[in-house]
Amino acid sequence: MRPVTKTAFLLCAVCILVCGAITPVRGASLFSGLILSRAEGGGVRVVEIYPGSPAAKAGLKIGDVVTELDRKRIKKLGDFVEISRSLDKSLPEVEIRIIRDGSTHDYVIASYSAPVYKLWRVKVVEPPYSALGGVSLIQYWLEKGKRKLMESRGNVPVSRKVADYREAIKYFFFALHYAPSSVDAGLMVADTYKGLGELYLSEGSLPDALESYAEAAEFYSKTGDKATREKDLKRVLGGLQDVEERLFMLLPQEKG
Repeated sequence: MRPVTKTAFLLCAVCILVCGAITPVRGASLFSGLILSRAEGGGVRVVEIYPGSPAAKAGLKIGDVVTELDRKRIKKLGDFVEISRSLDKSLPEVEIRIIRDGSTHDYVIASYSAPVYKLWRVKVVEPPYSALGGVSLIQYWLEKGKRKLMESRGNVPVSRKVADYREAIKYFFFALHYAPSSVDAGLMVADTYKGLGELYLSEGSLPDALESYAEAAEFYSKTGDKATREKDLKRVLGGLQDVEERLFMLLPQEKG
């Protein structure tokens, strides 16, 4: 199944308006395996890097002096600790600037799911568990996400519902990490982004609604490329139609 032309147009228009991106989710720490100490003259020095850690994969080396984190100046160890703690915990990557042998170098420390990025081209961090006593991990995260959506039903504040929907999306991405070609998990991501858009729209938050609808349309289209069962294809087409109607209603129309 190929994405419809109208969907591609809508996604381009929304990107121009809101510059939105798929929301990343939290997993392992970006700075795990990185040990630092105070550096003479300012900054912090890398004294140890665990093999396979995000910093090691990024290319940092022992002896490097970190001078900036997330484009913020690092003068002492306390600065690094404060800035790293203040970072959005859902970030799958962060920029870091170091000095090595008198030269300045910029790196990106990242910790995101390679399976999800390879198949979906979305950067989301890896799930926190690699084993759960023989439990099917995809089913574990799918059910955890569905339970989170159930919690948002009823007479609860919209802000609480938004938080629950975003938490559910995180769990569905974790499911995709273990089964990246799963149509069920892809559709749950798409459906939840659509529901998130409706929540934002009910609150009058147009930019957030547009971003969520665009993300839903993207995931419906990508899931449609993987779907083979008729019921899944119907769900994809129905979701795309709903999202397109919303986007056409919300986006400014050309005159003439």
